[in-house]
Amino acid sequence: MSDFRENVEKLNIRGIVMSSVMTAFGLVVALSWKDAINGLVARILPNSDGGSLLSLFITAGAVTLLVVVLASVALRINRRLEGQLERLTDQLEKVGDLFERD
Repeated sequence: MSDFRENVEKLNIRGIVMSSVMTAFGLVVALSWKDAINGLVARILPNSDGGSLLSLFITAGAVTLLVVVLASVALRINRRLEGQLERLTDQLEKVGDLFERD
């Protein structure tokens, strides 16, 4: 049973499920922002010859820029949290070593 638990811990199933749920939420948010950005671009560029195609490219560019910025921020936060977790793990190991000496 212990081997099974260790394998489950290694797989990080909880993290995978949480990541999937957050991705689904992100998709819903992205779709609503897509409509909002399309509406904004339609106001700025009224329909003319090729205007709708241009508005699609402007929308795609704006969304891409937004996603790149947000992904960069998320990766920075993740790196910072991983560093904190590693330091905390090291400290806990040192405390455990102190108790094992006695």
